[in-house]
Amino acid sequence: MGGIGRVAFLGTGALGVPLLARLPELTSDLLVISQPDRPAGRGLALRPSPIAALARSAGLRVETPRRLRSDEARSLLSGFAPDGLLLVAYGQLVPSDLLGIADRPPLNVHPSLLPRHRGAAPVAATILAGDVSGGVSLMEMVERLDAGPIVAQWRLALHGREETPELEARLAELAAENVPPLLARWATGDLEATPQDERLATLVRPFTRADGWIRWRRPAVEIDRQVRAFQPWPGAWTTIDGRRLHIRRGGVGPGIDGVPVGAVLPGDPPRVACGTGTLVLDLVQPEGRPAMPASDWQRGLGRDHVLLGAAAPE
Repeated sequence: MGGIGRVAFLGTGALGVPLLARLPELTSDLLVISQPDRPAGRGLALRPSPIAALARSAGLRVETPRRLRSDEARSLLSGFAPDGLLLVAYGQLVPSDLLGIADRPPLNVHPSLLPRHRGAAPVAATILAGDVSGGVSLMEMVERLDAGPIVAQWRLALHGREETPELEARLAELAAENVPPLLARWATGDLEATPQDERLATLVRPFTRADGWIRWRRPAVEIDRQVRAFQPWPGAWTTIDGRRLHIRRGGVGPGIDGVPVGAVLPGDPPRVACGTGTLVLDLVQPEGRPAMPASDWQRGLGRDHVLLGAAAPE
């Protein structure tokens, strides 16, 4: 018990939940720092982050300062006097003075094979790029975003039909299985790290709702990646009769000549003509309605000729 000493764990998203569940048995004292509870759902009730929810249910000390750069956060961390910082999908950059608050190098668990897919949405970016493998990197944190030297990496082969929540869950378990043994070496100062090759670095900016807009002139294989990568946010969407239509699940089908891109082809399941090939629609969500089978949606339209995305979004 307590082999890695006093640890401050900074995390927000579900990626860090399995690893956090392992830490109480490894640490002598544990401080969890997460983002504040946020309004969610139809009633906009405050909802804790996945990390804060786990920490509270386990009886761990959890603090939720609004900004890590605030005096409140600095006071929390300096008062705790951690032996080391461990960060997993926290959502804010760590200020330079806090990076040096402990004797050990601060560590970050990142869900990509760095230096590929640095930044805010590496799991979605892995799917969007059509990568044949993803992975988890354990690195030392520096002031530059995701640019620190690599301590270890673990590769995960992809089957090519992953959606972001599924892949994130697999990477979370991969991290929980492989990171703890290295934390023991971290505690004894026995970690070695290798600088990243800057020539191979790619950066992923935060996605916005506009990134989900489907351009039907693109190949169906690329649109299919967009659909899988952008679940649940920002979603892959088009328009019909001036209203949004989210494509929640689909696949790639053969092309057809002589129809405009964006045309919904008759038949079950419905298909949409793309620049190359067709996108087979499996699950869709019309604006203001729950998700439904695409065949049910098509029957409810009451007409044979449908063109998606004719009106560009505002």
